[in-house]
Amino acid sequence: MRDLLYNAAKHYKHGKALAEQGDYKQALAAYREALRDLHAVRPQRMRDVLLAQVYLSRYQVAQRCDSDPELALSDLRMGYSYARTTQEPHVRQAAEDLWQAYLEGVSKPLVNT
Repeated sequence: MRDLLYNAAKHYKHGKALAEQGDYKQALAAYREALRDLHAVRPQRMRDVLLAQVYLSRYQVAQRCDSDPELALSDLRMGYSYARTTQEPHVRQAAEDLWQAYLEGVSKPLVNT
């Protein structure tokens, strides 16, 4: 179990580095690997924190590239849900900020140009 958590953390960090370099496709693949490992671990605090971080990061990357909008929204919801169950203030705040930005974007009126 511990190996899976370490592997997931490694994939997550690799995904973040790829996203920072602009390699969004490979970042999404790294996040997918992290999620695969994390979902194989029994529920525990560290797993849930990492799940929140990976889902929220994958959502952010999906916003920057041509990704499935429904999958991206699902990632936001999953990340938000996991973040709310953790006691990590910075993860919870990041989730709240992303959720609020999403709601503001959805509720903006259409502007005719």
